[in-house]
Amino acid sequence: MLFEQAPRFQGLPEEGFGTFSIPNREERRQAIVETIHPALKTLGEELLASLSPHAVEPLSIHVPRLDWPRDYQPFCTWLALSRRVQGYLVGPQLNLGMHADYVSARLGWDTSSDLFGRFEFLCRHGDLGEDLLDLAEEQDLLFRVFVAEPWPQGSRCVVETAHDLPLVFNEARSRGVWWELGRRYGLPGAKSLVCSSDFSKEAASVFSALLPAYDRIEGEGADEG
Repeated sequence: MLFEQAPRFQGLPEEGFGTFSIPNREERRQAIVETIHPALKTLGEELLASLSPHAVEPLSIHVPRLDWPRDYQPFCTWLALSRRVQGYLVGPQLNLGMHADYVSARLGWDTSSDLFGRFEFLCRHGDLGEDLLDLAEEQDLLFRVFVAEPWPQGSRCVVETAHDLPLVFNEARSRGVWWELGRRYGLPGAKSLVCSSDFSKEAASVFSALLPAYDRIEGEGADEG
């Protein structure tokens, strides 16, 4: 063959969900990277092809190494799409997270980022918050805030709402480590979907709905600090 066909996403590997419970930290990290990340990278390529024609600026694919900081205990993994070729964790991201008991497609923020405060201000005092509330209602999405927990849990959702944005930001400010707006696929109920090739279309649908909000956030001051 003159041209090798690019691999097609066949679903998240069912055996990958068990890797998060491996006791040894390095063995767990290695198993996650080897078992899950090839599928995430393939999914990322398909999402990039779907979203790029509609993005204001080019998007880059990011899959974590899960080896920093040195004492980090991997309890999940993710695929992120971001305008930022490097340092994507400081800004908003289109994130596909894979956990032991659920998968989530979301617009997410690390709340420790200095830029998150600017985003909160725009939501509380501008019309960005109202637009995100409208998006949540139209697309059946939920706002969530997570706090840190020891491994093996890793994180715990403390807010889940479609309409109470002040509560979301109050919790994010006081104790949250992660903010998101998105759709969750709980396991085992959604396993047949997330472990199939159909999940590429599902994720593309969610991210297509979130992309205008992502572009607006980046355009309204995410880079200003």
